[in-house]
Amino acid sequence: MSDFEDETKSHLSGLIASAYSDLIVICAGLPISITLPAPSGKEIALSDATPAVRRAMILIEEQPLPEAPKDVFVAACCYWLAAVDIFTLLVVNGFHTARALSVATVLNDADLKLKEISIWLADRWLEENEG
Repeated sequence: MSDFEDETKSHLSGLIASAYSDLIVICAGLPISITLPAPSGKEIALSDATPAVRRAMILIEEQPLPEAPKDVFVAACCYWLAAVDIFTLLVVNGFHTARALSVATVLNDADLKLKEISIWLADRWLEENEG
């Protein structure tokens, strides 16, 4: 395996972990907190994280939130799960540039949705705590 392929996989793995850390923070900041398994150091156990994110997608329906932010949260989770699936294919079935770019693209979409829900939650917090 080339250094480029190893470096790319390492970078993508880090992006997946970073997005998961953002999900942890967002879940903790929901009106009814959802706890996702914490990473061990910089590593996340996908065998724990993946079912937890799937469960969070179900639990979001119980949140006292409007439908729009719930939909954004679900989309963020879907993008993260898709990135994990594509990354798994990249590792198991062999490196391919198109697959690596797919992981990066889907993670970018996840990041955009995570930012959107973060801003929405922060705005609601400010509204509730002003004055």
